[in-house]
Amino acid sequence: AAAAEKAAAEAAAAEKAAADKAAAEKKAAEEARYPKELESDEAEAIRLCGLELYERGRAADKPGQVPSPSVKWGVMDAPRVAMSLHAAAVVLDCLKLFMPQLPADLLPFQRAAHRRSNDLAKHMQNYRVGEPILPLEWKPADMSAAVPVPCPPPPALPPSAFPSAPRR
Repeated sequence: AAAAEKAAAEAAAAEKAAADKAAAEKKAAEEARYPKELESDEAEAIRLCGLELYERGRAADKPGQVPSPSVKWGVMDAPRVAMSLHAAAVVLDCLKLFMPQLPADLLPFQRAAHRRSNDLAKHMQNYRVGEPILPLEWKPADMSAAVPVPCPPPPALPPSAFPSAPRR
């Protein structure tokens, strides 16, 4: 019985050592992918830019008002607010280049900016002619995905205003 306990203890110790080694390798791979020296100045500049865009968009937003072509805000300012909030979400997403996921304190800002910019853009699609003011299919990057998600194909070019005449 003592030999069985000793063998079980050795197996558990070997399993723990293998798990510790795998964790250390994973940490080393993370550190190689996200170097520490980049996390200071560049990441801080991106964070500040994203938050500045968010605050500017939020300050100009009128959440109680639905964008409409009959209101100056709906024609002039709502598109700018949507673009500013969308830009904030994208810029904050760029922080994932420096760290595996967005810090918990910035995640609510990114989610709010993304949600509000999409809401505004969807409302404006009803009365604006042409392409939407921002890409509604954009989503924050999933850095834990096994394979990077391919980019969508570029939008088709509109038909020419001056088609070529057929030749004989």
